[in-house]
Amino acid sequence: MRTSISRRNRILLSIAACVLMFSPFLFGASPAHAVRNQAEIREFFHILSDGNVSHSITVIDYSKTLTQDACDASPMVQQWSQTRFTDGSYSNDCEITTNFKRATNPYVGVAQDGTVTFAAAPLELKDLSLGLPEDISVIARRVDFTGGYLTITKGTKGSELVESDPTSDSVRWINDLGSVVGAEGFIQGSSYSHPIERKDFNELTAVPVPTEMTDFPHSRTIAAPTPYTPSPTASSYTPSSTASSPSPFSLEWLINRVINPVIGVGLGGFFVWCMWCLLKKGLERNKTQAGTLASSDYQAQSSTPPTPTPTVQEPHNPFDSEWRNPSA
Repeated sequence: MRTSISRRNRILLSIAACVLMFSPFLFGASPAHAVRNQAEIREFFHILSDGNVSHSITVIDYSKTLTQDACDASPMVQQWSQTRFTDGSYSNDCEITTNFKRATNPYVGVAQDGTVTFAAAPLELKDLSLGLPEDISVIARRVDFTGGYLTITKGTKGSELVESDPTSDSVRWINDLGSVVGAEGFIQGSSYSHPIERKDFNELTAVPVPTEMTDFPHSRTIAAPTPYTPSPTASSYTPSSTASSPSPFSLEWLINRVINPVIGVGLGGFFVWCMWCLLKKGLERNKTQAGTLASSDYQAQSSTPPTPTPTVQEPHNPFDSEWRNPSA
């Protein structure tokens, strides 16, 4: 009786354990890493080495409802923008990169003397129209601004100066963004090819540059900005009156037309002469060896004594004596 009760208890405990194990699936719950109705937004502004401005937007969707079609159809996508969609294990990511290849964009301005102004309104999910759930929450927002040979002197509230690159500054805002972020500084004229104007571009609005900014203390020496000098165009180019064609008997002409050919011919002749000497020595060595072998063979033959010719004696013929001496 006691054995049957304990067996019944073990069966009930096994059933209860199975129910607890499969209860998340039975009641419609998902694993913890898949139930995150959250998202992140990151923006990156960069003054490129050719003087153009790049704006990159990255949305990380942990609810995994974001699709490739929604990423491509975002109003932030311009005709020349590039999009990249990633379906990861924990999130769906959409990246939109737009390079403003003209001297106009709504974010960054560069004056003739190299002074830089930057201002942008941080994006929200409603601005991107990615079809995400209405109750999704944004848990992290970040904006970065940088450029080659850029020195940042001021930034709006919540900004942080980054001096990890010895040749340029970066400024970033993490979560504490406000409605508009902005910065000021200067950039060396050699790192861009033309001034840049901040103004509305297509559907993108250039927000006013904030006036309240905080000065950044730098831990390194800041070089003075280099004034920008536009390169002369083909139509405005005027040849210098002092410019003249090179003299036909200049030092460069003498080196290229006389000295270099002579040196080349001399080196070639020296190489041929060396090869001829080596070949000649080889032929003489072969002749010497052949003469030595012939002389040794002759001496060996002359020093060998001649072999004596054996004398053949005819057998004695008894009749011959009788015939020659009949008196006997």
